[in-house]
Amino acid sequence: MKRPPSVAIIPILLLLTVVAAGALWRLGDLRSQQGVQTIESKLVELGGAFALTDQDGMRRTDADFRGKYMLVFFGYTFCPDVCPTTLAVQAEALKILGGQATRIVPVFITVDPKRDTPEVLKSYLAAFGPDFIGLSGDEAEITQVTKAYRVFYQAHAEEGDNYTVDHSGVVYLMSPEGKFVANYSLDTSPDMMAADLRRKTRAVR
Repeated sequence: MKRPPSVAIIPILLLLTVVAAGALWRLGDLRSQQGVQTIESKLVELGGAFALTDQDGMRRTDADFRGKYMLVFFGYTFCPDVCPTTLAVQAEALKILGGQATRIVPVFITVDPKRDTPEVLKSYLAAFGPDFIGLSGDEAEITQVTKAYRVFYQAHAEEGDNYTVDHSGVVYLMSPEGKFVANYSLDTSPDMMAADLRRKTRAVR
């Protein structure tokens, strides 16, 4: 069976902040956006309840993350470019934030539960840092959470386990109450993301 991308190539991927030109992904019924996008919550409802399994085999629900901001990204470990690049951007942005990053939990939800078992997620996410939470589940659970976040994904029909999955490439920022705050597109740099997260997650005194 094909394994997730080797850890050896991760340092190269960490240098990338954009995906090859021409790669287009859809955010549900929202129009394609660039950079940092803040949408009034009354105009769009994203997110909702979920119950999934993390990379340590523990059941996790959306309620487990209350009191923290969530940086949510949907993808899969066999993704050749978009996913490792986007996760690397998140990791670098959180590094730039320093101590303020403790208010944010980066959450990676797979759209390929057939191959992305907790064990695979754990090995894959270790390359991006110890704070990343990887979530998987059965097909019904993944369908439910992708609908809640209006995420598009579609696996290409190929023989065996060697297949790709088209999917939305947007990162969502969710509030400590589980409400949608903003989204970041594929061309958002670590500096841009960090600057916006610094503003939006600053503790109110």
